[in-house]
Amino acid sequence: MLAVAFLGLTGTICADDFWKHKPSAEWSRAEALKILRNSPWAKVEVVVFLPREDQSAFSVPTGTKHCDPDAIDQNGNCMQKNRIEVPVDESRQMDAAPEISPSTTFLVVWQSGLVTKAFGRLHELGDSAIAVFQAEPPRVPADRYVITVKLEQPGRLRFSPLAPKPAGERVLQALLKTEQGAVAPLETEFTGVGANSAVHFFFPRLLNSSELLGPQVKSANFSLMGKGFALHTRFKIDSAFLEGMAVR
Repeated sequence: MLAVAFLGLTGTICADDFWKHKPSAEWSRAEALKILRNSPWAKVEVVVFLPREDQSAFSVPTGTKHCDPDAIDQNGNCMQKNRIEVPVDESRQMDAAPEISPSTTFLVVWQSGLVTKAFGRLHELGDSAIAVFQAEPPRVPADRYVITVKLEQPGRLRFSPLAPKPAGERVLQALLKTEQGAVAPLETEFTGVGANSAVHFFFPRLLNSSELLGPQVKSANFSLMGKGFALHTRFKIDSAFLEGMAVR
């Protein structure tokens, strides 16, 4: 019931970027939720389940298949190390009827200064339960970029891709890529249970002594691969995005 209550609120929010001219102390519950759910730092992504979960959910191909054109060297070899190829079910016939795959919905939040203020505003309004449901991170270190992924709608029964795995089982694989290069998380932390469960990835801000979000960076791509699904989110890096990151 809690999810239904606040999801209905988000549809009533005006479209303007209120955070540019309105102090956080004056934000309504709906406005705080807009920052946490539908803003430059938060995106809801629909993901189609991958087929045949008994096989690997992804693989790294050889040659130049699925390789970015600008990552092929002068000898025709692919220099990209993080290509993803979805496995193909070879038993499918070319003339077979298309198979409908179930889908799931994830909320992806790049923790920023404004996101922190939005969580703070929910607490001020007495909506701490909603803040917990929105997967408030346990911490946001100054030397890390923190991206949180929360399962919004599982899509099928007992699908819990963000739950901690027993030792020895395949873990989630996350990657953050900009024009500067790609980095893997230095830490991964799981929080919550059931509908409140989420995973937080802590990425380094520096790559080879340079800022991952340098002045020439126009976008950042976050990807997450797990058993049976592959999630990809693109963030536009502009002045508004960076200003919201810096607010404390």
